[in-house]
Order: sequence, then C-alpha cells, then structure tokens
Amino acid sequence: MIKLTRRTLLVGTSALTMAGMVSFRTMAASRIYHALLVACTEYPNLPQRNWLVGPKNDAALVHDYLLKNVPDPVRFAPENVTLLAKDVPGASGLPTHAAIKAALADLAAKVQRDDFVYLHLSGHGAQQPQMVKGDETDGLDEIFLPVDIGKWINRDAGVPNALIDNEIGAALDAIRDKGAFVWVVFDCCHSGTATRAVEVDDELERKVEFADLVGGNESERAAAIEAYDEVISVAGSRGIDDNGTRKPAFTLTPTGGEPITKGKLVAFYAAQTVETTPEMPLPKGIADAPRLGLFTFTILSKLAENPNVTYRQLGQAVLQQYSADSRTRPTPLFEGELDARVFGTDKTDAVMQWPVVIKDGEATIGAGLLHRLTPGSKLAILPSALSPLSDAVGFLEVQSAKNLESRVKPVEFDKKPALKFADIPANAYARVAEIAVDYKLVLARPAIAKGLEKETALVNSVLDELATARESGFNIELVDPGKSADLRLAVMRENAVPGAHKDATDKPALWFLPASGDVSLKEGGKPPLIIIHDRQKLADAMARNLRTIFRATGLSRLAAATDYKPEDVDVQFQVKRRDKDGLEPLQASVVPRVSPGDEVHVLAKNGSDLLVDINVLYVGSDYSITHIVAERLAPQAMLEEGLLAFTDTSFGMERMIAVLTEAPPGSEKQDLSFLAQDGVAAATRGMGSAGFSDMLTDLGMAPATRSVMRLADKSGPKGAVMIFPMETVPRA
Repeated sequence: MIKLTRRTLLVGTSALTMAGMVSFRTMAASRIYHALLVACTEYPNLPQRNWLVGPKNDAALVHDYLLKNVPDPVRFAPENVTLLAKDVPGASGLPTHAAIKAALADLAAKVQRDDFVYLHLSGHGAQQPQMVKGDETDGLDEIFLPVDIGKWINRDAGVPNALIDNEIGAALDAIRDKGAFVWVVFDCCHSGTATRAVEVDDELERKVEFADLVGGNESERAAAIEAYDEVISVAGSRGIDDNGTRKPAFTLTPTGGEPITKGKLVAFYAAQTVETTPEMPLPKGIADAPRLGLFTFTILSKLAENPNVTYRQLGQAVLQQYSADSRTRPTPLFEGELDARVFGTDKTDAVMQWPVVIKDGEATIGAGLLHRLTPGSKLAILPSALSPLSDAVGFLEVQSAKNLESRVKPVEFDKKPALKFADIPANAYARVAEIAVDYKLVLARPAIAKGLEKETALVNSVLDELATARESGFNIELVDPGKSADLRLAVMRENAVPGAHKDATDKPALWFLPASGDVSLKEGGKPPLIIIHDRQKLADAMARNLRTIFRATGLSRLAAATDYKPEDVDVQFQVKRRDKDGLEPLQASVVPRVSPGDEVHVLAKNGSDLLVDINVLYVGSDYSITHIVAERLAPQAMLEEGLLAFTDTSFGMERMIAVLTEAPPGSEKQDLSFLAQDGVAAATRGMGSAGFSDMLTDLGMAPATRSVMRLADKSGPKGAVMIFPMETVPRA
C-alpha cells in the first residue's frame, strides 16, 4: 500500500538536448552476423514428465526471424546460423554438451572485431551444489542442461555433461576477446517455489527438480538430496544480492573494468534464479498455435513491432507485455550494454509497413501475429515506402496470419473502394492504418473444490449474471477452469494454502489469481480475495473487484498504443530509500524491490513544441488504482514531484504508470482520476476520428469491442502509456 507525499516543482526549462548516438549503419553493412540457436526438448536420462516441446519451436521461430525479418542492413546469412535441435528443419545436429561446446569454440575461432553474435538457449536449467566450494555465494552452481546429461552422483563430478555457469562465461569471453558483440538469451529457469492453486491447461513450466537429476542407489540418492536441501536452507535470500537487487542466473557481465578492445555483452534471462518460466501455445487465442517459450515469443513480438530499439527499451517492452498479460511471475532480468541498439541498427523511427507480394492470385505481406496483425487488421496501400498515409490508394484487410506472414485482400475502407489486385501499384507497401486494443478480460471459472461445491456453484452463478450485466464497468469473457485466461478464480480456504499464517481463516473465500494460477503468501504478499457470505454481498464485491482489475489490466494493454518517442517526452521515476541519501533512477527494464518508508519521485521533461498532459497512477498488488497527479506541461517544461511513500499494509508486484497525452491548444487538461472511481465514468464518445484520448475514455466505459485508434500523418492528439513495475516487500 502507499501514502501520498506530493511535493511538486513545475517549472519551465530550456530546450532539452540529447547526446547523439553513433550510427552503426556502416558497421552493420560490413560486419558479419553469427547466430547459435540451442533447443533442448527430449532428455533420455530424465523422466518423460520433464521433457519439453517448446524449445524446438523457439529455435524454429528465431531461425526464421533472423533469416527473414531483421531490419536492413542487418543480415544473418544461412551459413552463419548454427541450429542445434531435434526435428527442426536446418538443424546441424543434436544439442549435446560436446556439440554446444564445439559450436561456441568455432565462433570464438572465426569471429572478427566488430562482428555480432546472437546466442539463444531454450531448455531446462537447474541448480546443483557447487563443484568448487566458495565459487558461488549461495553454494549452488546454475547449470544449463544439454540433451545428453547424465545423473548426479557426487559434488566433484556434478551433473555429467551439464553446462555450468562458469563454463558458459568462459566460452563467451573467448568470443568477446576477439572484439565481437554478444547478445545471449536464456529461455530456461533454474529453480522455483511458487504454489499453483489452480491447474492451467497447456502451460508447462521449464523446471526440473534436483531429485530428478540424482542417480545412484536409494541411500546415495537420499544423501545427495539431503546435501542439496542443506545448501538451500543456508543460502539465505536466493536470487537477491546484498543490496536487495535480483541476481541473474549466470554471472556473465564483469564487476570491474575490462579492456576496451573486448566485445560488449548483453544477456537476457527468462527468470531469476528462484523462479520458473513457462511454455504454452502462442499467440493466445489462435487455434492450433505452437507451444513456445513465453520469453522467446514476447522478445520476438516486441522486436517485430519495433526493431529499432535499444536492449533496455526491448527489456522494458517485454515487462510491459507481461504486465498486460497479467503475469506477475516470472521476473525477466536484463544486464550488460543495455543502451546499445539491438543488432547495432540505426536510431530511426520504426514504420510498421511491408512490401505487398502478389502471386498466384493471392496477396501476402512479411508480417503477422508477431507484429500484432490479426484477422481484421487494416493496412493502407501506399505507392512506396516513403509515401505519407494521405497518399493511400486503398486498404488491405488481414484474412489469416501466421507468426511472420499474413494473407491479405483489398477491402472498402475509409471511403475508398476495394482495389483489384491489378490496380495495386508495383512495389506497393502495406502500412498499419490503425491500432486496436482489446480490453476484454478473459476469466477462468473456479474449479469445483472438494467440500466447497456449494460455494463454487454460487460463484459461477454470480459470474453468469455479471457477464451479461449492462453498464457494469467491465467486459469479461468466461472460460472453463484451466483454459487460457487473463485472470483465474479459485474457491478455497486461506488456511489450506501452503505457507499460510497460523491465524489464517478457514472461511471459504473467492481468490483472484494471475494467469499462471500461482498463489504466494511469501514476503507479505497475498492475492485479492472475498470471503463468501450471502449472494448479494458476493455479487457486489465481485463486481467491484472486476471493475478495478479490468481498468488496471486495460492500462497495461494500452501501453501497446504508444506513438511518442523518448525525445518527445522523457519520464523518469526515482526511488528515495528510507535509509539512504539521494535518488536512484527506476529503470523501466528492471523490477526493483522497495520497502515501507521508501519514496517514489517523478521527473518529467517535455522536449516537444506542444502542450502535453501527464497523469501518474499507481496500480497496487490488489489491482487497486490510485490517481496521483495530473499536470499540463508547456513546451520545454519540467515536472519534479515527490509522489508517494510505501506503507506496510500490502506487498507484491505493483506498477507506476505514466500516461502522456498531447493537448490541443484551448483544450481541457486530461484528468484520469475517473479511472480510480468505482463507477463508470459519465462520458460519451463524440463522432469523428478516434484518438488516444478516446481509447482512455473507452477504458473507463468498458467497450464490448476492441478500442481502435486511427493512425494518420497528422492525426489527433498522440499519447503513450509507460509502465514501471516494482515489487514491494517487508523491510528486512
């Protein structure tokens, strides 16, 4: 929970200046781009329940993206992309320990200064008692599991054929010593203690227990597991360093200085060391979608939408998408040279457009589900890539979409008739003409719990009533227990949840759980719940909670509808620790931990020549929304404000949200305080082109259909939603 501590300084300032970044276009055109993709699915020496499906699909998707969708002048030639996987076209062999080590050594031998190396490892990670005592602060080695791992017998040998964190670091150092830039992505996890309160169909955690890695006879296995448990028990706060910061699984980046001739490194991790990461059919809602790692899919979808970003911005986009998908766990980590641009591209505006290919009576474009294109999406037909939207000669509509390709057809739209294929100009481009945000909240019903059948039936009856209610302030779709959903409900007693406090109630309660179905009572956290009494009280409380959750989730989803650039308006949140002087920046690409007594400050600078409204809201772990500030920034103005201080009344994953809106001269200030109200805002939608402000109003009105913002060269007021996640924990 929070308490407001507003201390405001709203001042004019001189024009903002930005340090120019070196263009890498010439370098990108001349350097060689290498890639090594590792996908481990079947493990002959592990129980089949530990086998995976998603890694091979991860590798296939990344392979296609690198060869077909990276922006010019970046080019991954097929001969420079090595794929180690089973049952994936183009694979050169299985991802065994020897094959992975050989591929890394081959890269170290052939790369030259300024080359680029992309590494992607999908599969199982794990932990084992450290082989060299004193080498790890928590007494554990983080390991990646190739498909030919053996069974752990003793500390000296460890898990045979496992790739140890130090081993991976040494291999990357050998590549970087040649002056090559390395970007490595780990879509695996190493441990996890989350409790899943409800079952989730088609979602599999990439997790293997240490007990499944242990061999030997019964007594040897028992001794090994006991030794592992002993290390865990004395490891302290695993995954958190002495400063309360999350630790990455593999220690790859240096803590001190390095030679300037050494290549830089960026590392993306799917989860911190004490979390699991899932694979599932993706994209959500698509029939027969392949099972993919959530982390891999999200990285590629964000990169497909905007390839000209920095690694820090990409990490921020991944976290924002997790928030939009109601994912409180896992917590991805990003480290290294994060302010470099992905693949060394130029700092240019990304335009969502692609050549129109007409062949055999069909039209296709080289973009699809990863680019947020779905059946019904509209695209403008432009004579060339440089044409403004006002030169559109017609429109296309997506008929069907794969991850990286869509089939389109001409349609009548925006007062323009549907063109014939023969009338589409040669070398025409299709450019996204509108951004759509679906605010609908997919809700999984509670499964019947033994001894709570009556309460579960009551909840489902109320859900049926709420789903059809008019002017409810939310828009929900109900699905069966376990199906893909944004929010999951469970009926259970608090004292039945593992880790519950001794004073936990035994009264039946309705729990509101994240998409993963996890419930955690650690570090003071607890999901929202309603004690089940009579029907009317339950209905009122459920409606109130769903309204708040709907708005909180909608704000996260609206983050996708961003058309401000960082140079237009810069927003920074800063943390003032209770026991420290000074302010530390709150990076949008990390999830900091804060405690009672810490404060959050905001620094916003309007570097544009237009008026800009800024609203700051706080979304709590219970989905509550607190509207903190609404201000109008004049051109080149700055806002400095002490916003809030954390209290000890609630803990968990929470979010600071900044909403930016262009303000036409003479307009009223955009004030989003209505989003914090229980009722539906008394607002009506005027006729005309829908803009960003209309989408915000839609969020308060709970539209039954997708909210759409039309794009144009000089459209209505632009806007952006920026999300800064954080985790509140009790003070140690």
